[in-house]
Amino acid sequence: MLKIAQMMYKAMKSTEVYDDDETNTQMMDFNTSSKLHNLKAARQLATEITESGAKLHDMLGAEREMRAARDKALEFLDSISRNLDQNTEQ
Repeated sequence: MLKIAQMMYKAMKSTEVYDDDETNTQMMDFNTSSKLHNLKAARQLATEITESGAKLHDMLGAEREMRAARDKALEFLDSISRNLDQNTEQ
């Protein structure tokens, strides 16, 4: 989740809002290489967002299996802890 938030933050910071007429005129004067660079950056961010979304989907899909394994491990640790507590009381 943090990676997705970081990517969205980068995307937000990379875009700037231009409200002035003067700024709009300057924006129109950007050269082709600058536009190409912005396009590549946008594509890269879109790719990262898509890949992170796919990973998150896969991880959430495996959560049921992982939950069962995690619960089993916690039960095991609890039983060991109870055994240690009973041995120290004796």
